[in-house]
Amino acid sequence: MTIFDRTMQLLERTLDLRSARHRVIASNVANEETPGYRATELNFLAQLRSAYRGGPPVGLTATHTRHFGRTDARGFEAVSGTLSPVPAGDLPLDGNSVNVELEMAKLSDNVMQYNAAATILARKFQGLLTAIREGR
Repeated sequence: MTIFDRTMQLLERTLDLRSARHRVIASNVANEETPGYRATELNFLAQLRSAYRGGPPVGLTATHTRHFGRTDARGFEAVSGTLSPVPAGDLPLDGNSVNVELEMAKLSDNVMQYNAAATILARKFQGLLTAIREGR
């Protein structure tokens, strides 16, 4: 039996992935003026859904006995995202594909999702604290 249920584990992974996505979006915004820079996106929803269902997020094949498995150091299934280029229509002369308005909208959505997951996780911890204090 564990104190931390599956929901808490999934919320923890969600926070990690949302934080990583935030770094990718911030990198895109920071490179708005860099000639030839191609905007990237961190996609992880399919892997997160798979982890929620209990399946492996990606298929792994161990070709050596010392390879890592599909679990992290705590025994949880590893959930990761994939970096992919953001599709760009007509590129300007400098070849930069960053659309600042789109990136800021993604950033806003990501922050909202991160805060929602953090709030839910905080409430779960508050419930545990209440149980430890016997309802006081």
